[in-house]
Amino acid sequence: MAASLSLPLIDLSSTDRISTANSIRQASMDYGFFYLINHGVDEQLLQNVFDESRKFFSLPLEEKMKLARKGDLGFAPMRAENLDSSTTSKGDSKETFHIGPSEDDERHINQWPSEDVLPSWRFVMEKYYKQVLSTGKQLSSLIALALNLDENFFEKAGGALNGESAVLRLLHYPGEMGVSDEVVYGASAHSDYGMITLLATDGVPGLQVCREKLKQPRIWEDVNHVKGAFIVNLGDMMERWSNCLFRSTLHRVMPTGKERYSIALFLDPNEDYIVECLPSCCSESSPPRFPPIRCGDYLRDRIDAAYSG
Repeated sequence: MAASLSLPLIDLSSTDRISTANSIRQASMDYGFFYLINHGVDEQLLQNVFDESRKFFSLPLEEKMKLARKGDLGFAPMRAENLDSSTTSKGDSKETFHIGPSEDDERHINQWPSEDVLPSWRFVMEKYYKQVLSTGKQLSSLIALALNLDENFFEKAGGALNGESAVLRLLHYPGEMGVSDEVVYGASAHSDYGMITLLATDGVPGLQVCREKLKQPRIWEDVNHVKGAFIVNLGDMMERWSNCLFRSTLHRVMPTGKERYSIALFLDPNEDYIVECLPSCCSESSPPRFPPIRCGDYLRDRIDAAYSG
């Protein structure tokens, strides 16, 4: 049995922004994960998103495959993705659905279920996308303060978040795995690719983190559900940006025998943004560890690798 991890609670509604930023800084250095409470996303809306997600994943596979991924958006069936290429697994035991900004372009075209099948689906998902994106941008200003930057750095001065550069990911993990000789993962061990992830879960356990990703054997700890809170974690892009001051922590989802649903928003820099070491995170004694990289190129390589099996 894995031990439970006690993560810090960050209150987005706090009026003491400096104290909150300091708490985020400590949490990001120690864990790379924290809970976010009083985040402003309507509780009933969140419930509606889970309800609509369940309705979609309950459809016959042939119906879901009509909305199969185009580019990076749409439905991906069981075993389509393998987040840890070092395992012998045939793919992760989950199915997913990705939704991007409402302003479609040729590279990113949203797939929507027919209103005859799921009449409220698109409306609910677009409403939630906008609300949680707003929460993510509020959080990004506190993360900027936590990095000793101007609070508008990521959205204005840096230009990294001056568009709707986020993807919503609906996840369904089946309860019954069947009999297999291989180790089965809901989501195999990985760190997220981008800047910030805001995760809502249905309360079913399974999420685990490994704080020391370079040590062997890996020690895994359970992340408990906190009602009404988002679980926030930082991605590899933030680790690069901060010169490894902030952690991008290894995590996974293990099957528990119970069906599980979760909803993640990945908040990433714009595709053309060049991510390089932040001035507040490097010095003569601590030079940049990573070369500058175009965000879109980095994310493309990581996503393609996960779906290459």
